Order: sequence, then C-alpha cells, then structure tokens
Amino acid sequence: MEKIGKVLKKLTFQYIIAEENYDLTNEKGGTIMATRDKNIWILIVFILAGIVIGGLIGQLASKVDALWWLAYGESFGLSEPVQLDLSVVKLSFALMLKINIASILGMAIAIFAYRKI
Repeated sequence: MEKIGKVLKKLTFQYIIAEENYDLTNEKGGTIMATRDKNIWILIVFILAGIVIGGLIGQLASKVDALWWLAYGESFGLSEPVQLDLSVVKLSFALMLKINIASILGMAIAIFAYRKI
C-alpha cells in the first residue's frame, strides 16, 4: 500500500510539472529546482503596451459616433505637481492616470496574449 502511495505521489508531481511548464533539468542534464518559464517583466510590458494602445484607440474612437463609448473614462492623480526644494536640489513629483474603456480592453487582451505565449 505504501508503494502505491509513493507511485501516485510521483505521478501527481509529474502531472503538475507538465501542466505548469516547469523545467527540471539544467544544461548538464541534472535536476534543478522547478522555475516558471515565463517572466513577470514580460507580463508587465504586455500590460503597459495594452494600456497605451487601448488608450490611443480610445482617443481615436471618440471621434466616431458609434464608438464614443470606448473613450469613456476617468482621470485621477495629482493635478498639481508636489515640489520639494532642498536648496541644492529641487524635485517635482506628479502622476496622472487616464483610464478609459478601450485601455481596459487593451489590458485584458494583453493578459490573454501573454497567457497564450
């Protein structure tokens, strides 16, 4: 019975590794710790590209009567920059985000594309 449990545990582990795209070998053929093939930085680049392209499409769609709803959105952030004057260095901080329906759709498409890669 104990041997069957070990075999099932090994098969389950191998299935999880195959489903999650883990790589268990290094260039010398030895076994290493499981790591994901996909990089989080690539996901961030995909999301930012989706937001930017979606925002651009939203601005262009605002001029078309049937697609006006893609440009519907809100802006939020600091309207006036916060300034820090240290007499040697003067720093200004500002952040403004403008989110519309098209940028949200672009972000969703970017995440979907990342998962398919």
